[in-house]
Amino acid sequence: MITSCATKYKPMKKSEGYGYADEKINDLVYKITFQGNSKTSDEKIYQYFMRRSAEVALLHHFQYFTIIESQDLTKYTTVVSEGSPATKARVTVLAHSGEPFFTPTEYKTVPKYILVGKIQLFKEGEQPKNAYSVETILKNEKL
Repeated sequence: MITSCATKYKPMKKSEGYGYADEKINDLVYKITFQGNSKTSDEKIYQYFMRRSAEVALLHHFQYFTIIESQDLTKYTTVVSEGSPATKARVTVLAHSGEPFFTPTEYKTVPKYILVGKIQLFKEGEQPKNAYSVETILKNEKL
């Protein structure tokens, strides 16, 4: 039995190609990236992006952040599931009903969601009205 899992919340490793990464642009602006695997929903990627943004703000002693820029860099891959029989010769396999039995080739497009954004950090009392509260994000995220 083959099982697969959605992306876990963890730092990104180049060898694995999924997880979070952050980069300091200046003292108040950070670039946050979260990349999932083919089993991770876009909603989960957004939750992970928000969680990491709040953690970065908290790490640098800020209570609020805004998203000043974001990009959806989702990649799509087409997966082919070969039908059976997989041969170029004409082969007829009869099912119990007497009709030819075969499985058709299937094509499935699989997304790999990637969200990249820049956040700006704010101290209590300096935040704009549209700022996210670090405390609220970390308390309410169900991850």
